[in-house]
Amino acid sequence: MSNDNTLSQAGVQSDDTTSSATTDGTRNSTEDRALVDVSNTITADGDADARPEASTVLAARDLDVYYGDERALQGVDIEIPENRVTAVIGPSGCGKSTFLRCINRMNDLVDAARVEGEIRFNGKNVYDDDVDPVALRRRIGMVFQQPN
Repeated sequence: MSNDNTLSQAGVQSDDTTSSATTDGTRNSTEDRALVDVSNTITADGDADARPEASTVLAARDLDVYYGDERALQGVDIEIPENRVTAVIGPSGCGKSTFLRCINRMNDLVDAARVEGEIRFNGKNVYDDDVDPVALRRRIGMVFQQPN
């Protein structure tokens, strides 16, 4: 596995060894990309709450992002279910903010940015010609830890 620090499919690929927290607070290390299954939640009494499958509210398919000739994201595929908490985590420079900016088309404001693939919000591709980016940003807001 390469050490290319890119956001990859439904997880984050950061290096050859990744670790993730488990529900009991211990840490797991693997020699490959770690994906944490959060399909069930833990209730206040400690029982797993098996919820029915949620519909997909946001999906990215074969998403590539370029800044000039530099590819920032490659082949991102992810489905985010409705009414579930979803975290995008990874080391600095792996593409988290780039991916998030694609969701509400903030990359439209960057001259050399080019987005390929699609992002669907409630089934509609946010990059379709009939989508108003300002109206989209009213529905999908973001607050970053530091202004970039």
